Amino acid sequence: MARRDKFQKTNAMRELEAAGVPFSYETYEVDETDTSSELGLHIAQMLGEDPAASFKTLVCVTPAGEHVVCCVPVADELDLKAAARAAGEKSLTMMHVKDLLAATGYVRG
Repeated sequence: MARRDKFQKTNAMRELEAAGVPFSYETYEVDETDTSSELGLHIAQMLGEDPAASFKTLVCVTPAGEHVVCCVPVADELDLKAAARAAGEKSLTMMHVKDLLAATGYVRG
């Protein structure tokens, strides 16, 4: 059996493995300086995926500094007021990209 190239597993991958859930992963190059809201659409197109079935994970911060994670279709924008209501919060702000890796272990893109 051919050995796959080494890659860094995410916590989600570890959880799936521990639960015995089969999964696959894709890799792609992303421009870390690209701040456009179209990044998710671009990635879905690069991977040959239907954008309607592709989601982006957005991390928000409550006024108390707690994190709220929202998943929305890549073509959509997050309604912060609706997300705050759903989370039982008065308001939410988007987490700064520079804080994402330290807080979640994930890199934007």
